[in-house]
This record gives sequence, C-alpha cells and structure tokens, in this order.
Amino acid sequence: MSTFTIRVSSSVTNSAGTAFGQQPDLGAPSYFDMVVSNSTDPNLPNGVYDAYCLNPTTAISLTQNYTAENYAGNTTDSYVPIGFSSLSQAQVDQINWVLAQNFTSDAKYDRQYIDGEVQVAIWKILGFSDSVIFGSTNIRQLNENNRETFDLADANRIVTSAQNAVASGNGVLPTDAFFTTIIDPAGNVQPLIIQLQNAKLGNFVWEDIDRDGVQDASESGVDRVVVELYDGSGNFITSTITGDDYSTAAVEKGYYQFAGLKAGSYQVKFVAPTYDFTVQDSSAADATDANDSDANALTGLSQVVTLAAGESNQTIDAGLVTPLPRPASISGYVYEDAGNDGVRNSEAPIAGVEVKLTGTDDLGNPVTATATTDANGFYQFTNLRPGTYNVAETQPAGYLDGKDTIGTTGGTAGNDLLSGITLVAGANSVENNFGEIKASSLSGFVYEDTGNDGVKGAGETGIPGVTVKLTGTDDLGNPVSLTTTTDATGKYSFDTLRPGTYTVTETQPAGYLDGKDTLGSTGGTLGNDVLSAITLPAGVDSINNNFGEIKASSLSGFVYEDTGNDGVKGAGETGIPGVTVKLTGTDDLGNPVSLTTTTDATGKYSFDTL
Repeated sequence: MSTFTIRVSSSVTNSAGTAFGQQPDLGAPSYFDMVVSNSTDPNLPNGVYDAYCLNPTTAISLTQNYTAENYAGNTTDSYVPIGFSSLSQAQVDQINWVLAQNFTSDAKYDRQYIDGEVQVAIWKILGFSDSVIFGSTNIRQLNENNRETFDLADANRIVTSAQNAVASGNGVLPTDAFFTTIIDPAGNVQPLIIQLQNAKLGNFVWEDIDRDGVQDASESGVDRVVVELYDGSGNFITSTITGDDYSTAAVEKGYYQFAGLKAGSYQVKFVAPTYDFTVQDSSAADATDANDSDANALTGLSQVVTLAAGESNQTIDAGLVTPLPRPASISGYVYEDAGNDGVRNSEAPIAGVEVKLTGTDDLGNPVTATATTDANGFYQFTNLRPGTYNVAETQPAGYLDGKDTIGTTGGTAGNDLLSGITLVAGANSVENNFGEIKASSLSGFVYEDTGNDGVKGAGETGIPGVTVKLTGTDDLGNPVSLTTTTDATGKYSFDTLRPGTYTVTETQPAGYLDGKDTLGSTGGTLGNDVLSAITLPAGVDSINNNFGEIKASSLSGFVYEDTGNDGVKGAGETGIPGVTVKLTGTDDLGNPVSLTTTTDATGKYSFDTL
C-alpha cells in the first residue's frame, strides 16, 4: 500500500468537468479516466488508468485532486476498508475476470459492450440492486452522453458470464496479483478499481481430423486440455484448461485465454498426453497464423510471442491428432559398476559386448536381434513393434558379473538377463543396464618380525609354507572358503574375489611364537592369528594383511663354586647341581611370567622358548 495523488475525469463531461459534453476517452473506453501523480509504488507508476466505480451511491468530484491509497484488487481483505466486508472471494474473482476481458476495447466483441454496461455489471456483482444503481446514476453517465446505447441485458449477460467463468475452475483469472488495484481516495468519496495490465494471449485447441495442420469448419475444439504459460525466458507463470469462452453468448469447445498480462514476451505449452500434435505452421494453401497450429510436434511449445501493452493476440492454437502406432525401442548400457550398486553414474563404459534381443511382438511373431555396445557402452534395438522382449548379455572377459538393472518400462532382472520387458506402441525403454565389476584381491605376508613391532621391514624374512585360510560372504550372499600357502617370500594371495566381507586366519608356523599381526589397506578387525571384518569393494586390492612371527628366546646360566671368588666361572670351577632357580617377569604381551627349574649335573640351568 502506498500514498499518492489522483484526479478523475469522464468522457461524458466537457474538459472542465462541469457539464455533459464530448470529452475524448484518455485510454480504452471506461467509466472514468484516472490520473496518478506523486506515486512511489513501482506497481502503480504515474500515468492515466481506466477506472470503474465500486459504489454507485457515493460521489467523487471530477475537478479535485485527492490523496489516495491502493490495495491489491484480487483479495477480499482489500475491500474491507472501503465498506465491503461481506464480499466473497468469488465476487472478487468475478470482478477481476470482467476487467480482464477488455469488453469495451477488444475487437472480438465488435463494440457490443459499452463502458456503462461494464460498470453496471461490476455494481451488480458487488450486490447492488437495479433500483439502487439506477436511482443513483444518471442514464447519460451510462450511455456516453447519448453517444452509445446502454442495454441492461448486456450488463446482465456480463454478470452471468463472470459467474460461469469463475465457477468453471478452468484457470480463467489474470495471472498477476497486481492486475487490478483498488483506489481509496481520502475522505468519504467513491472508491475505484483500475487495471494495471490488460494484454491477452490465447485462442483454440482442436482435433485436426484430416491432419493437415489447418482448422476446418467441421473440426471441433477439444476441452480439458492443459495449457501452460511461460515467460520469454522459460519460467512457468500459470496454467489454464480449455473449454468454453464464457465472455460470449455461444458455447465453445477448446477455447483458452490468458488475460491481464503485462507487456512482454510469452510462450505457451500445450499438454495433451493422449494425443499427438499436428504439423506446426502448416504450409497448406489456406493456412494463416490465425488458423494453423503453433505447437511444436515434439514439445507442445509455441513460438515466443511478444505482447505490447493492451495487445490481444488470439492466434496461438494447437491441433491435436489421434496417435498412430509408433515404433518402440529398447536400449541400455554395459558399464563397470565401480560402486556395485546397480546405479549407472559417470562410471566407465564397456565397449564391444554382445547383447541379444529375443521375444514375441503383438502379431505373435518371434523376434531375435543382436547388437554390440559402442564406445560409450551403449546398445539399442529400434523399430520394434509392441510386444514382450528379453535382453541377454554375453559376460565380458575380465569382469565379474555385477548388478543388472531393469529399464524404464519394467520387467525382471536376472543373471545377465533382463526379461519380460513389455513395450506399447512408441515406448522407448531406456536404461536396461548390465553392471559389471572388476575382481578384488586380498593378500599379505607371514614373516619373521625381528623388530617385534608389527611392521614388515625390508630386511625381515618371509616364512614359506604357512597355511592361510579365507572365509566370508560375498556381495551375492554366497559363503566363501579358500585355503592357500605362503610362497618362498612368505606371501599369500586370494585373487578373483567378489566384493564382500572376509576373514583371514593363519595356521601358526612351527618354530615360531605368535607375533604382531597387522590389518591391511582396507581395514578390519585385528585378532590373534585372525584378521576379520575385511570389507572389499569391487576392483580393490587389499594388501599387507600381514602376520608377524617371532623366534623364541632363552635365558640360562650356572650355579658354581667360585673358588677364585671373582664372579668369573673359570675352567676348573665346579658346577653345583640340584639348585632351584626361579624366573619371574613380564613378556611383550604384558603377561606375567613365573617359571622354576633345577641346575643339572654341571650346575647349568636354562629357561627356553621365552
């Protein structure tokens, strides 16, 4: 809402506004001309507007400037400050529809209506009776000072048309919330309603029986077709539905209209899923822009149309035809499914793979065809009749079978087989895809960890001949159990594995104590001679799943008679047998150690395998 200055004039009066005369209308014929000044509202720039009164019992001076405020004309709340608190939204919508038709200026009405008839229709929609209207209004104000003929039947017809149009639910209202504005002058004077935008775009959707792209007299309109309106940049504005042109007495079919548009560029899209579109811009001898089809045969979009302020373009039509049987197709891709999820992303294609089509068409004929994937991994079978088909892939070398995915028309996915693909006429079944995966591997070493640190150093020696077992479950839910033996370098490897979750178990090699084991490049859970929960994605080599082993240590010495009393066991000094020696301590695993032995006949004692 903003505050500005208005002044009204009427073509009924002379230029001074003091008597009935022949003043020209300043815009399209309307009950009042309203001049706005001092406005800061970008939706209401200074200038001349066509105006209609909202209260026949209230006066407004033609010679006075008024301070005024404005309210959006499409909501009931805007009518409350001017005395219409009980007005329904339907009545508001009907007034907006009436103003959008441009009854007094659009050439389609051939001057059937005058501004006085439109004015009376607005008052009647607002609920004023004939006695109130004609008791308050001079007939010379309604008939352009006797220059026109006021016809109450025309006013009543406008009211009925407005009621029917709004009740239809066909999207008949202007698209812009600021199409109309209520003007409330300061003081107890006449409130007005004005148009801000009034261009129109529309016309006709018909069934083109002879498929020539031209509207013939015998060809009927098609109702309930959705028509969408976009701006010149392709942004959606609104939609409507074809049906009757409620602004005329006749009952039409296939009519649509976008009214109350501001000057600018527009594009129309026709949406008729059970039809095809006829030829666009027909070159038939009798085709003109007014009676040909403007819809693109593939998209349903018209050309971009530029409307000037107040322009009415009624040439944007669409011809519909019953679809002819169209060939169908099946296509898809063979690709490396690195994610092993059956979803084709930007993953590498697999070229040169043979794909075979079999099935039965709608005529009962057997169908068989073969295709080979191109550099993009793409295959396609075209010019197919309706029917039920199967697509089988020859498993490509160097890959394991991955997840296959049924396409857009459905069916059943099996192992290298997509079956039960049902095609109707014209269907394009796409993304019938075969995902393949690279094999994974799991490897490591069994070695003597001389540093006892769990890190296989360059100089640490592998232990050959050690048995290593792999168990787990692959991505298909199959149990896996494999056994191998370390080679001369202590290396073991399980190759050609499917994605899955695996466990590697080592058989403790003879002559070694258990050392530190180390999880490899893909992680997992560390146990004693067991590396578990190793998750392998597709195409991944899990390396350095290592088992470190250590040589046993020993601690020994003598109990002897030290005749020299020098702490050095000399060659002639005699051992003392039968002496008890006890070992205590903590090993590298943190375990407490407590062992006891007895010296032998030479006085020697020894604690081995430590």
